[in-house]
Amino acid sequence: MSEGTREPLILIIEDQPDIVDLIDLILQRGGYRVMRAYNGTEGLELTRKHKPDVVLLDVMVPGLDGWEYHAALREDPELRHIPVIYVTARASAEERLRALNEEGAAAYIIKPFSPRELLRTIEYVLRHPDRQIRSPEELEDLEE
Repeated sequence: MSEGTREPLILIIEDQPDIVDLIDLILQRGGYRVMRAYNGTEGLELTRKHKPDVVLLDVMVPGLDGWEYHAALREDPELRHIPVIYVTARASAEERLRALNEEGAAAYIIKPFSPRELLRTIEYVLRHPDRQIRSPEELEDLEE
């Protein structure tokens, strides 16, 4: 996590302002500090500068898309440890498997999502940064 006793810093990389506003509100109510990026290039710059505790990443963003952003993150020894949670409307099994198996995502959340699902996923990832959540059902099982 971030230095000292500060609340965890979450970076949202999402190009739809209404979705960013919603996620920001959910996270702030959950006690998190939030940064926003509206494209992958800006997201990578913010990641390098601030080293967030978790990144919430949409696949379909301008500039570097989500896949390109995550590849750049993995290639950087100072950033590759940062967990990435995909938050996307892309619901295919192929996309989920790519994110989890090939890209090494911590979790994959499909829009629309519930605030509870988002917060529980982030909480779990912060406590267990080296584990993956492969489905919402798995998150439920892990917490029981």
